[in-house]
Amino acid sequence: MRLPGFDYRHPGPYHVTIGTYKRQPFLTSSELVAALREELASLAALAGVQVYAYCFMPDHLHLLLVLSGKMDLVEFVRRFKGRSTRIFWQHGGKGKLWQRGFYDHILRQEEDLREVARYILGNAVRAGLVQDFRAYQGSGSFVFRLEDL
Repeated sequence: MRLPGFDYRHPGPYHVTIGTYKRQPFLTSSELVAALREELASLAALAGVQVYAYCFMPDHLHLLLVLSGKMDLVEFVRRFKGRSTRIFWQHGGKGKLWQRGFYDHILRQEEDLREVARYILGNAVRAGLVQDFRAYQGSGSFVFRLEDL
């Protein structure tokens, strides 16, 4: 599922989508999502990764992140999936949280980070979960102020 020949250690922006195991709606608890968001922030700080947008949907997660070169994309996602699965278990979940692998899109120079962040944050609106992305508790940014988007 990775782009053949591409060096995923390359610093730069990526849009990542991680599906839950068998697309089950595991990510509906606000307490679980808050704990996963904290873990994402902790790992991002450790790995030198900037998270421009995240959106925890009931059965998948969208991330817009920029790598610094300290940790490659595959390792970052692997660590997040492992750590978040343990949190899922602590919140009463059983078995696997995530599907195997993940989807990524390497942003091109002409793609604007703010536009992609707005697109990711708008997932909850397009799914009919909220009318304004700022009202959705499962999305946000560790870089942008939502008021500026």
